[in-house]
Order: sequence, then C-alpha cells, then structure tokens
Amino acid sequence: MRSISVGRKRFLAALGLAAGLLPVRGVLADPLIAVVSQQAGVVTLIDVGKAIVVAEISVPRVPAGLAAAPDGRTLYVTHPDLGLISRIDIGTRRLETSFRVGREPFGIAVTEAGRTLIVSDWSSDAVIRVDAASGHETGRIAVGKAPAGLVVDAVGRRAYVADRESNQVSVVDLATMTRAATVPTGRAPFALALSPDRGQLYVANVQSGDLSMIDTARLEETARFKVGLMPYGVAVTPDGARVAVANQQSGTMAVIDATTHAILARPKIGSYPEGIVALSSQRAAAVAWADDEVTIVDVSRAHVVAHVPVGAGPRNLVVLPEHWETGAGEDMLER
Repeated sequence: MRSISVGRKRFLAALGLAAGLLPVRGVLADPLIAVVSQQAGVVTLIDVGKAIVVAEISVPRVPAGLAAAPDGRTLYVTHPDLGLISRIDIGTRRLETSFRVGREPFGIAVTEAGRTLIVSDWSSDAVIRVDAASGHETGRIAVGKAPAGLVVDAVGRRAYVADRESNQVSVVDLATMTRAATVPTGRAPFALALSPDRGQLYVANVQSGDLSMIDTARLEETARFKVGLMPYGVAVTPDGARVAVANQQSGTMAVIDATTHAILARPKIGSYPEGIVALSSQRAAAVAWADDEVTIVDVSRAHVVAHVPVGAGPRNLVVLPEHWETGAGEDMLER
C-alpha cells in the first residue's frame, strides 16, 4: 500500500478532554466522527456540531481503514503496511491493543453486534473473518485481486468487496464464508456504500471516473455514470435521496440525485479528497488528503460549512454511533 509524502502540514492539537478532567459515567455523548491520518499515525475525534477536535489518539504507523462497533464504544483501524489491526477504546481515548491479521488488511467492517470483524486483505486477495475480542482469524474466502473497500449488510448476512484490480465486486455469504457472486463494475472499484434499504450498492470506480449501481436482489449492475476524476469515496444520505462522491483528482464532491442520477452540485472540498461519510440527510464530511483537514458540507445547498484541521495525510473517516461516555470530562455535562 502507498504511504503519503506531502509538503509542510498544518496541525491542530487535540482540544478538550485533556488530562485532569474528572471522569463522568452514564453521560450520553454527542455523535463524533473518527478520522485516520496516515502520515501522522493518529486517529482524530471530531465533534461535528461544534466542528472542533476533541481528542487525538496515536496508533501504529500508516493507518488506512477504520470501522466502529455498533455501540460506539470501540474503533478498529487497519495498518496494511504492518499487517495489523488496532483496537481503540473510545470512552477512554486509548489504544487498547494491536493484533496481526493477514498480510495487508485494508477494508474493515464490524458485524454480529461487535463480536466479529470482516477484513479485506489487499495482497492475499482474500476476505478474512476475525474474532474481535481475541484478534484470531476464524475464516477466510478467496476473492478478486487487490480487495479494497468493503461494506457489510448485517441483515442479509453479506459482505460486498471492491476487487480493485479485477474490476468487480465480490459478494460474500458471511454465514458460510463462501463467495456467492461476482458483479462486473467500472475500472478499479475502490469504495462502496449501501442505500438505507440495502437495495442498492454504489461503487466508486477510480480509473474510469464513474459510479456503478448494483441491484442487491438481482446482483447485477443496473447503471453506471460519470461522477468526476478519480472517485475515491462514496456515501448515501440516511433518507436515501442523495449520493455524495469524493473525487480525488477533481477536488470536488459530486452530489447526486439517487433517483435520476443527475449531478445536483459539485462543491470544492479541498485537495485530494478521499474518504467521505453522510452525517445527515443534509450534511456530509470528507477528508482532504493534501490539506490535512476534514471538510463539512451542506449537501442540500452545496455549501461548505466548516474546515477542521487534523493530522497529516487524512485517509478515511467514520461516524461513531451514539455511545455512553465512560471517560470524558465535565464539559460533557454542558452539552
């Protein structure tokens, strides 16, 4: 996997949750997003409502992918160059442990109420099932070449994996750990997102600059349309009405009508954006890889709301489910 080398970077020290704050238990924390910065080797937690950094957690070098447990208490980070996955306790803001998985673990998802990790292994061309508590491998299945992003349909017990160098998506039956199907896409599929009803899978194809739509019932591509130069991230709003795509070479977010596939807007979101998440039906956030920041966008008005500086080389981000805070300070009481 590539490592990032860029020029001088802006850096924002972690705000709030400093040492010395009194622990508070039983306080429902505000939703956060977690951002992984590859060059800095940190995970940054951001309060979306206030657009500020609330914590920064050091992890082993060159982190790439990340996924959160359903209860919001635990975060998992992949390190392809090291063959590691790290586990972070969100309540205490601490790295708990790191364990070896495969050769180059890249994409990751959490399933079975947080008990199981599903991981794509870039260089082994495999999807690996891992016990989240022990870090032990419990199963694997061969897929296409260079599996990158993946997404899990917990209800349907499926994993969808972007096989970048095979130009396809592999569909894995998680109950049997078998490959149920392969679906051709555009060139170099990398990131995926499911619609809220799980009926559509959206696939960002980096080299062909387009988005594939896959019907998950029929397991076939039903549409493919241009979205911009080098789409590296895709997200669907919770209402399913819009799809947001981060176009790395264009430096834009394509806001797409999910029904007509029309591009409604292309707001500028920084240099070399990659990972992207939907925060609500109106807002999305994306990392700007070369600018060392997270950009928050009002997708309904195609307007940039805020820029939040983070550590060098931000690669990916995830929304943390609401969780009960166990190690925060008195400031949590004021929210």
